[in-house]
Amino acid sequence: YWPFVALAYAFVCFGTCFWIPITMIWDSTLYGLVEWTDKKRPIKALSMWGHLLWYAGFIMVWPYFVRASWWAAWLAITAHVSTSGWIFAIFSQINHINEASFVDVTNKKYSSWAVSQVETSNNFCPDSSLWHFLSNGLNLQIAHHLFPGLNHCHLPLIHDVVRRTCKEYGVRYKCHDSWRNLMSQTLQWLDHLSESS
Repeated sequence: YWPFVALAYAFVCFGTCFWIPITMIWDSTLYGLVEWTDKKRPIKALSMWGHLLWYAGFIMVWPYFVRASWWAAWLAITAHVSTSGWIFAIFSQINHINEASFVDVTNKKYSSWAVSQVETSNNFCPDSSLWHFLSNGLNLQIAHHLFPGLNHCHLPLIHDVVRRTCKEYGVRYKCHDSWRNLMSQTLQWLDHLSESS
């Protein structure tokens, strides 16, 4: 049911920009899985607080001071959060939500973290500077997952090395010629999931 999917993604960035920083500050972990060690580094901890206060203030409160009415402010906030969520969905989630990205993790082959990162991700238009710019580097999702700390502007430099290495070791490397093709596979997968069995 596509309206439900659109609604869910409309609010995903609210959680990313607001709820995740709050929970990291509150319990010092990311999703209870990764310890937030930057709390021990004053500048890093201050930046987390700064981000949270800036987002809450500028995005969630400021519109009420500069708009003519409360509903216009609410509309501005909703437009920002929804648009960010949809952009996240069409450039990030399509790289993971399709049938080819779901693998049998009980297979011994997937005891390797790197293999699971590659085989559960997709790339699209890897040689396109335009798509790289529009997607903020998420067209090279495989390299992004393998090297999450690497700035996205460097991902095109390692793309061919990653692809060749995967071929050398027999790791399934999925790369689509167009964004449309990958988006179509995601929509087909969502349609399939919506069917009653």
